[in-house]
Amino acid sequence: MRSRMRASFVLPCALSAACLAGCETLSSGQAGAFGGMGTQLAAAGIVTDPTSHPVSTLLGGSLGFGGGYVVGVSPEKLDGKARSDDRDDALRANDRAERNPAEVEDVAAAQSADVNADGFVTLDEIIAMERAGLSDEEEIARLRGTGEVFELSTQQERYLEDRGISLAVIRAIEQMGGPSR
Repeated sequence: MRSRMRASFVLPCALSAACLAGCETLSSGQAGAFGGMGTQLAAAGIVTDPTSHPVSTLLGGSLGFGGGYVVGVSPEKLDGKARSDDRDDALRANDRAERNPAEVEDVAAAQSADVNADGFVTLDEIIAMERAGLSDEEEIARLRGTGEVFELSTQQERYLEDRGISLAVIRAIEQMGGPSR
């Protein structure tokens, strides 16, 4: 019975996510409609292992099912005692990435993929490295150089692919995930 209830919950969520997958931007009303989906999945017992979903666990579903812009988090923010200010920092990093994305010029001054050195790697920072002309190997080295733990949702992966990020870089990000990866 319980698996039937989960299935009846997962199917609508999956269909909603599929509908959103092709959208680059959402109106505030649309974003609000899907904003709590990650929390709902956790409440339903579908997302259970925080070590396999470190970014999602820190954010607690605050950025919705797709995960927003945050893809990497410094290990100090994942020490098992996720403080509300770590979560707030992640939400601010997401907001900054959306409103003021990293530029090619920012990449030249940065030492790693965490272009603004805030303890988070966001999609815009990865895209800025690509646009700055870094090779896949340089991008991967900078990503590894952060020492951060990464997690990519399907939507984030598609977003990167659509903007020219190679599968080699995407696979490297996935390999830099939490302990379960």
